[in-house]
Amino acid sequence: MLVVESLIAVAIALTTAFGSLVADDIITADSSCTIAGVPDLWSHHCSSLPRLAWFLGSALLLIAMMALRHWMINRNGTLYYLRLLPASSPDHMRGAMDMAMARSLDFRTATGWFGVAGDVLDLRADVARVSDELERAMNDDDEATGYLFAPNLSFPAALSVGYDVLLRQKTSLAEVPENPRSTRVPGGDTGMRTVYFDDGYDEWSSLDWVTHHELPDPDIALTTVVGPLGDRHDVQRVWLSLQLDSTAPASEVDAQFPLRDTCDVVVVAGPTHTVDGATHMRPWEMPVRRWIPGSSGRKINPDAFATLLVELSGAIEHVLDEYPEADVLLCGDLPRTVEFALGFVISERKDESIEGKLPDRHRPQPGDSLAEQAQAHAENAGRSSLSRFWESVTPVLVHHGEARPALVHRAQRADAVTALVES
Repeated sequence: MLVVESLIAVAIALTTAFGSLVADDIITADSSCTIAGVPDLWSHHCSSLPRLAWFLGSALLLIAMMALRHWMINRNGTLYYLRLLPASSPDHMRGAMDMAMARSLDFRTATGWFGVAGDVLDLRADVARVSDELERAMNDDDEATGYLFAPNLSFPAALSVGYDVLLRQKTSLAEVPENPRSTRVPGGDTGMRTVYFDDGYDEWSSLDWVTHHELPDPDIALTTVVGPLGDRHDVQRVWLSLQLDSTAPASEVDAQFPLRDTCDVVVVAGPTHTVDGATHMRPWEMPVRRWIPGSSGRKINPDAFATLLVELSGAIEHVLDEYPEADVLLCGDLPRTVEFALGFVISERKDESIEGKLPDRHRPQPGDSLAEQAQAHAENAGRSSLSRFWESVTPVLVHHGEARPALVHRAQRADAVTALVES
C-alpha cells in the first residue's frame, strides 16, 4: 500500500507539472491554437509533443494507481485477529499474523486466554469480552475498507462469537497456516486461504433452507454409532461429533472420552467412505482456487464453503429434530474458519422456515411450560429447531485429551450444563 500511495503522489506531481506546461504551450501560442480548432490543438505547432506525452502518461498512471488503491482497500482492508484459547495452549499463528499484517491496511485484535480447571468450563465472560471488543473495533473502523477475520478460537468460543457477530459487507474469513513462510517475498503466496463471507452474500440472502435429509447427495453424512434403545422422545442425552479431519472408523470417533459414554445416542457427522465393509471418516479438503501472482494467498471456493456450512448446520438441526427432549453435547474437529462461520450460519438459519420438515417431530410433553409448548408448535409448523440451539446444545472443549462441556453464551442454561457432569 505504501508503494501504491507513493506512486499516486508522484503521478499527481507529474500530472500537475506537465499539465501546466501543456496549458502554457497552448495559451502562449498564436490565435489559431484555440478550442474551436480542436484538430490543431494538439499539433506540434500548438504544444510540445514530449510534454503532451508525459502529461497523458502521468494522468493514466494516476488513474491506474487510484483504481489499484480502491481495489486494495476493498480486498485487504482491516485484519482482525480473534484469539481465545486455553492458557496452556501455544499460539501457533503469531508468525503467520506477521505475514498477514504486511498485506493489510490496518490491524485490530480481540484476544484472551482462559483456564481449564473444573469439570465444566464457564467461559461466558471471556467470550463476551472478545465479542464486545470485536463489535467496538468494527464500529470504529472505516466502512469503506474490507474486513478480514482471522479466527483462532477454541471450538465452543468460535460458535458463540460467530453466532453473535453482525457481519458487514466486504467481509472475508482467513484460514491462516500454523507454519508460515519464514521469509517475506513481495507478491508471494503467504499460505493464507481466504473466503468471501458476509451477510450480503447471495448464498445467505436468497437461500431456501431445506432439511438435511432432503439435500441432494450431501457430503456430510450422519452416522449413528449408538442408537436409541426405546422411543426417541425418551432420549435424554446425545453426543454429536462434527468431523472434517478424521480417518478413524466412525465407531471409534471420540470413544476415548468418558463423557461420550454417558450419552444415550452417539452420532458422527462428516464425510465418510467404506473400508472393508466398515464406515470410516474421510478428511474434507479445503476447496481452493488457483493462486494469482501478487495476491497473499489462494481463495477458497465460496460456493463449496457455503454448501459445507449448510450441511453442517443441517446436521445439527436434524439431531435436534430427531431427539427434541435431549441435551446435545456438540464436539467438533473443524477448520478455524468453519467453526466461526458455523456459528454465524446457525444464527441465520434459526429464524427461517425449513422446507421438508416432517410433521409432529416435536410433541409437547406433560409439564412443558407455555414457552416450551409454543416452541414445539412452531417447530411442527416448519420453524428451525436451531431456534433453541443454546437451550439444547452444549459445546464441548477437547483439550489435552479431555472433553469438558462449556458455558460460552448467555442463552445457555447453567444448571442443565452443570447436570451433564453430575449424573
